[in-house]
Order: sequence, then C-alpha cells, then structure tokens
Amino acid sequence: MQAAIIKEQGQTPILGEFPEPKAQEGKLLINVSAVALSNVAKARSMGTHYSSAGSFPRVAGMDGVGTLTNGQRVYFINSVTGSLAKQALVAPEVLIPIPDGLDNQTAASIANPGMSSYAALVYRAKIQPGDVVLINGASGTAGSLAVKMAYALGAKQVIVTGRGNAALTATGADAILATDTFDLNESTGQKAYATELAAIIPAVTIVLDYLYGNTATIIINTLAQTIGANHTIRYVQIGSIAGVETPIPAAALRSSKLILMGSGFRSVDDTDILTSIERTFQLALENHWTVPIQNFTLDEIEKAWQASSNPRPIITIN
Repeated sequence: MQAAIIKEQGQTPILGEFPEPKAQEGKLLINVSAVALSNVAKARSMGTHYSSAGSFPRVAGMDGVGTLTNGQRVYFINSVTGSLAKQALVAPEVLIPIPDGLDNQTAASIANPGMSSYAALVYRAKIQPGDVVLINGASGTAGSLAVKMAYALGAKQVIVTGRGNAALTATGADAILATDTFDLNESTGQKAYATELAAIIPAVTIVLDYLYGNTATIIINTLAQTIGANHTIRYVQIGSIAGVETPIPAAALRSSKLILMGSGFRSVDDTDILTSIERTFQLALENHWTVPIQNFTLDEIEKAWQASSNPRPIITIN
C-alpha cells in the first residue's frame, strides 16, 4: 500500500510502498481518511520525541481519523502501524467515536491541540471557575485554541503572549502582549518585556506555556517579583518551540508560591488523554470551534511535512 515512510531515525518521510497491516488479535483495522501533522506527531514519527518508540523503517503518523469495517467514524491515537497510509492497525481502547456533525478534517485537526490545553487545564492545573490564565505562545494553532478552552472551562480572564499583535488580538483574550518589538536575546529587551508583562499579570493563577526557552525565564521571574506570595500560580509547561532548556533562578522559586509542572504523554494518564480528546470534540461541536487548515494529499507528504503548523496541515488519504 502507499504510505509515508521514514527509513531512519531523524529522517523525514517519503512516499513509497509498505506492506499492508496484518490482522492481530485484539487490534482493529482502520481505513484512514485524514491525518493532521502536529509537531508531536512528527517528532514521535522521526524518533526524536521523548515518548518515541519502535524501529525503522516505519510508517509516519501516530493518530488520525478513519472508519472501522462497519463504517463507524473514529479518531484513533497511538496506531501500532503508523497512520499516514491507507490502513492502520489500532487497539480498540484508543478509539474515540466522532460525533455526528463534526467533519473528518475538523476532528483530525482539533484533536491534538484541543487535548493539549484541556489536559493541562483540567488534569494538571485543575482549573476552577474564576481562574486567570496566561497563555504563552497563543499565536499558534494550539495556543489560540487554548484561549477558547480556558474560557469554556471557567476562566475569568485570559491573557496571551507570543508573536504577532494581529494574531494575538484575534484570539479574543482580555489582554495581549506581543514579543515582536522586543529583542529577548538582549538584557534591555528582556527588561522592557518584563516591565510590560508585570502590568498585566498580577491576577494570574495559571500559566500554559507553549514556548518555553527564554520567554519562560522572563515570565517566571516576573511572576515571582510581581505576585510573590500573594497567591499560588500553577505553571504548566506544554511545548518548547522557543527552546528546550532555560535557566530558572532559585530565588524565583523560593520567593513565590509557584508550582511548576509539565503536561503531555506520561505526565497525563492515557485514559485522561482520551477523555481530553473526547471532551474537545464535544466542545468543538457545541461551540462551533475549528482551526485553520491547509490540505494535502498523501503524495504531497514531503511538502506537507515541511509546511508551517499554522494553518494545520491535513493529509487526506481515502
């Protein structure tokens, strides 16, 4: 069958022929319809993500939308055989029925970004009505959807940071701070950014960080200096587009009621990941949520793999 194949760890996929999945006891065959290319799906496929497993060559992709042999539409995750192919083999416990009214492309594109914020807010930060949420990196697909998710789960206010004033304004958040005009690699730019940040974060109780890197250092320091011991802040690290490492001064931790944690595969239980996706589908249907997408076919996999993640690339297969 045609598939997007990764031959060695770290390589990007190419179109080729791969053996069709063979039936296994306790596994179900899915006819794949649509697959979204999220950052985590690409990293896991290439073997560069902390949760990657398996050998090479392999079919790329970890999740997608398809139909069972009885015609039922389902979303699936952690496919045994990859997802960027005409068929995939999946354990029944990782299937989620797609509600009527939610089309395949919306289900495929919204599952991962919606899960990222729902799981972080509900299972890690344990959001309560009245919380004030700061989202670092709200310009992207996941971050902008996280704004909607925070409001839907009871946030009193949402504050967003990231690149692009227009993109941040479009999220509908209560306050925005774009980083474009600051040089965050220089101390002058860092201080100017921290000064403006301090003016809008005194009530923040939850942080969702999709960027990490030096923005995280500035935010943590500013939270400690601005809020200090006034109230507890649950800081949830989700993505690392701006850097995988960053210094966190000891004084910032000792002088504040800051709780640092991560949210992702392993830190969130598998059953809670599935529940987060199921709830994302329900909320998307109720609130008419969508995310911007760009469409590709399977034979355009090399182009799609290199495309920006916003709009979210969607591979249509069957």
